[in-house]
Amino acid sequence: MFFVVIAIFAPRLAPPVDPDNPSPFKNVSQSFSREPLSPGPGIPLGTTPQIRILPLFGIAPGQDAAYQWDVYHTLVWGTRSALRFGLMVTVATAAIGVFLGLISGYVGGWFSLIIMRITDAFLAFPVIAGLWVIQRTLFGNVFNIFIDPATLTWWERIITGLKIDPIMLAFILFLWMPYARLMNAQVRGAMTSDYILAARSMGAPGSRVIWRHLLPNTIAPAVVLAARDVGGVVVLACAFIFIGFGGNVAWGIILVTSRDYVIGLSGNPFAYWWTFVPVSLALIFFGIGWNLLGDGLNALLDPYER
Repeated sequence: MFFVVIAIFAPRLAPPVDPDNPSPFKNVSQSFSREPLSPGPGIPLGTTPQIRILPLFGIAPGQDAAYQWDVYHTLVWGTRSALRFGLMVTVATAAIGVFLGLISGYVGGWFSLIIMRITDAFLAFPVIAGLWVIQRTLFGNVFNIFIDPATLTWWERIITGLKIDPIMLAFILFLWMPYARLMNAQVRGAMTSDYILAARSMGAPGSRVIWRHLLPNTIAPAVVLAARDVGGVVVLACAFIFIGFGGNVAWGIILVTSRDYVIGLSGNPFAYWWTFVPVSLALIFFGIGWNLLGDGLNALLDPYER
């Protein structure tokens, strides 16, 4: 709830330069020096030099960083991008996995066997390898600011319109499998329950049995897993951004700009603490918060806990 409140009141907590087109990054100083500015009046958490290569946000590749970004501004507005990314990825992966697990568990037989073997194959494929393939094959030119929009294909227009980055697409394609396996096991166990046998003996069609009886009584573990995944996918996305994969989670981009200042001067890791400590703490508490929400939902939805 703390992060939700921050995201809702971001325009008041950190007024953007352009209210009609707010950006998670705010230029507060122009200088040829790349040394971060320490916290002070107007910049409560200091600044970090603008990243040199960032096509996603309209900066030409190779352009020298002449501005400083306000860390506090990015910390506040980055909450919105973190929530958006985490919720979009989790809803999409949960929807795919729940649907496949529900249908395969109900049908059973060879159909369930095929779906589960496909799930196992996806589980064996590393997410980072899928991310690399997607970025190299599908996103080679989509986010290049020098490409004429008229030359984009139909799927590239969809990607740019929905603001889907390579990390988001890779997560959606390679993180749905736990939901499918979980729902398949839940549904197969519920198929021998009295309420399912009663519904089928009364002639209820398969669609009614699935959506009216099976889904409400087996969805609870998937909801708990989804609540925990929201924070996890954001932390993982920031890690991928940090090691060099493209993405548009603002917290991860700020961590990229702080890579040169983590060690600090003369080996002092806290010489430029404001460039990475605030965002790192935000990521830690963001992940912990969603995990605690998952634990609470687990206690709420588990009949044995009640």
